[in-house]
Amino acid sequence: MSGHEPVNILLVDDQPAKLLAHEVILRDLGENLVKANSAREALEYLLKNDVAVILMDVCMPDLDGFQLAAMLREHPRYERTAIIFISAIHLSDVDRVKGYETGAVDYVPVPVVPEILRAKVKIFVELYRKTRELQQLNDELESRVRERTAELEYSTARLSEREERFRLASEAAEFGTYDYNVDDDQLQLSEQLMRLVELADEQQLTLEKALSWVHPDDRAKVRNVMVSPKQNGEEKHELEFRLVRSDGEIRWLMDRGQTFHEGSGGERRVVRAMGTVLDITTRKQVEERQILLMAELDHRVKNILANVSAIARLSSSSAGSVDSFVKALDGRIQAMSRAHGLLRRGGWTGANLAELVAASLSPFKSRSEHNIVVEGAPLRLVPKIAQSLALVLHELATNAVKHGALSQPGGKVMVSWSRVADSDPPLLRFVWSERGGPPVREPDRRGFGLTVLSAAASEIGATAECAFASEGLNYTFVGPLDPQRKATPPLPPAPVQPASEKPANDAKPVRILVVEDEPLVALQLQSDLEGDGHHVVGPVGDLRQGVAMAKGEEIDAAFVDVSLGEDTSAEIADQLLARQIPFVFATGYTDVLMLPEHLRTVPRLAKPYAIEDVRKVVEGFFARSA
Repeated sequence: MSGHEPVNILLVDDQPAKLLAHEVILRDLGENLVKANSAREALEYLLKNDVAVILMDVCMPDLDGFQLAAMLREHPRYERTAIIFISAIHLSDVDRVKGYETGAVDYVPVPVVPEILRAKVKIFVELYRKTRELQQLNDELESRVRERTAELEYSTARLSEREERFRLASEAAEFGTYDYNVDDDQLQLSEQLMRLVELADEQQLTLEKALSWVHPDDRAKVRNVMVSPKQNGEEKHELEFRLVRSDGEIRWLMDRGQTFHEGSGGERRVVRAMGTVLDITTRKQVEERQILLMAELDHRVKNILANVSAIARLSSSSAGSVDSFVKALDGRIQAMSRAHGLLRRGGWTGANLAELVAASLSPFKSRSEHNIVVEGAPLRLVPKIAQSLALVLHELATNAVKHGALSQPGGKVMVSWSRVADSDPPLLRFVWSERGGPPVREPDRRGFGLTVLSAAASEIGATAECAFASEGLNYTFVGPLDPQRKATPPLPPAPVQPASEKPANDAKPVRILVVEDEPLVALQLQSDLEGDGHHVVGPVGDLRQGVAMAKGEEIDAAFVDVSLGEDTSAEIADQLLARQIPFVFATGYTDVLMLPEHLRTVPRLAKPYAIEDVRKVVEGFFARSA
């Protein structure tokens, strides 16, 4: 309601002349003057309109002024409306008191003094306006309060909803929050973080108390990010550290937080640190597995290359020409490839012996397929035996084609295998028998083929026997189905290089222990060392026998393969260290994370290696001994 908007003034009198007189007196006020000739007319108007002031005569025929005033005061709408009585008769004090009791605010006697009437009405009109303005302001204030209250309630509900979502998200993601006040040395943790550190309820938690759960090697860096000001002004930080739980379990955590500083220059200091802590144990385990898998892949590839290198070098010593060398090398690599293909199909858990025999001998079968007879019950081989037998089958078949039963029409090869009854551990008996070929005799010297036939058996703790009967070659192989359950006996002597090819080496002869579970690699290393005049002890290919030799054998140095099947050679290395015997790790691993910390600085010879590398290692043995 604006200050210039006219308000209603109700004039009530049963005499028109008096109403006209009052109208003339109040016209200059500029308000809306409404006339009523009776109390009834006044009530009818008041039921539909608001008025600021009511001027009424005390004496009226239907209802006098006192009665009308009493009725208006009972209505909530007019209980505070200003009522001025105008009386033409002299009223006693009792009448005045009655009027005030019924709601009158003033009396005006007749004859009316215009100036007095206008002044009184004007006062009540202004009071009405101020009251209305205050009421409007009050209504507006209440409306604003209601709106603000609704906004606060909505914000509170949204905040509660966000807190609940944040809590559920933190539980799902396994991260918690912290807030550290440096001056008070008080650390507050979220519920998720309290569960992570096994804190049952909210306690007065100091930084040192929290650091007692951190791995000792990580405490300094955690304390540093919490309380040390950053020199470069960077306030955010990211840190990975380890938590040690009460049961000894180690959990990896990532802290992403921010520090708040005050001061500048040399006076700059941390006053508060806040952030989130995420459990990254699973991610760390996956990363470690990936590193190990990559290292294992690298190791296997280099072992394969080392085997290929050994095959090539050992094959070259008995090759009569470049063409025969290439054919022999290609055939042996193809044999290894077929074994690897079968093992890959089986997820490197093993291979079916019948499939291995069929794949290895298929290139040598005649069109009638009667020159090779295969008999044997279904049997599954572990990878180590499968790879060894693949090379054995290739050497037997190629020898039969060149010099044995498969070199003549009508010649026949019988291949059979069976499980040896009542043996512990379970044993495999594998027999290769030739008939119908030219007469055979035992060769004057042991070449690559015969060496492989014996080495493949020795590698897995088996025995091999070659019988050169007049009707043909007989090869019998008896060994454990699980080579991990039996120690590996020493390998047979490696073929020695002719004297004309023997490399010059000024190092004096020494006794060198060779621990290597790849028979071809071991044979080549043995050949290299013995070619330089050294004496090789072994080689051995399993942990138990390697430990026994490192502990009690008379040796001057050692070449030790890091990986021995499912074991590592750490125990062998510890025995050599205890006896102060110099040694080197021969490995296909780029890094040796699987070894204890104290063995990671031992010198390493990377596979595949050349004779020059081996000689440098031996020279290093003498240097360290001196």
